[in-house]
Amino acid sequence: MFFRRSKSKKIPTSGLPIEVASSITEIPNATKDSSTVPQVSTISQGLKVTGSMSSKGKVQFNGIIKGTLEAKSLYVGEEGFIDGKAIADEAVILGRVKGSLKGKKVRLASTSRIEGDTFHEVIAIEDGAIYEGSIKRIKS
Repeated sequence: MFFRRSKSKKIPTSGLPIEVASSITEIPNATKDSSTVPQVSTISQGLKVTGSMSSKGKVQFNGIIKGTLEAKSLYVGEEGFIDGKAIADEAVILGRVKGSLKGKKVRLASTSRIEGDTFHEVIAIEDGAIYEGSIKRIKS
């Protein structure tokens, strides 16, 4: 249901009782074709990270990071806090960023609080967002 079936490999079942041997199935190899599966990494509210994080996929962030967070797509929830750099092609910020924010498409929700510089190609700022810093447009 969730995985593509790969070519079947035989799992050795000799020596196992018939009931156990008949119920063993191969776990598909998900590492072969991971480019077709959208990858979403979720960082929950109770997690604190010090250092750098990088993802080639999507990141949903509600924790706290002191450092750099880089992703293809970044969603910072209302409880999320980034103290450092945030870099993403698409960034949706509902929480707090203290530092620089760089993205092709940046959306600052009404609950967001930004303290730092933002570099963008396209930006949307909703009413109620708190912004202290500079906003600079970058060319693609």
